[in-house]
Amino acid sequence: MTLLPVVDEFSCSAHGDCVHEAPEAFLLEDIAVVIGTAPDDRILAAARACPAGAITVFDGDGRQAYP
Repeated sequence: MTLLPVVDEFSCSAHGDCVHEAPEAFLLEDIAVVIGTAPDDRILAAARACPAGAITVFDGDGRQAYP
């Protein structure tokens, strides 16, 4: 399964925890930006690590997988 993260730009506080968990998928600019893919476990770890709860994860069928 391929998970797709989406960052809520209005909720992101630029803590950078997602970049730490999945640097191949996220880049920290003024806010976190999705730049690529990563293994599903790393995408979920990045979303769970976000203290602002700004990352929503969807499965390949567009269904919300997290939170």
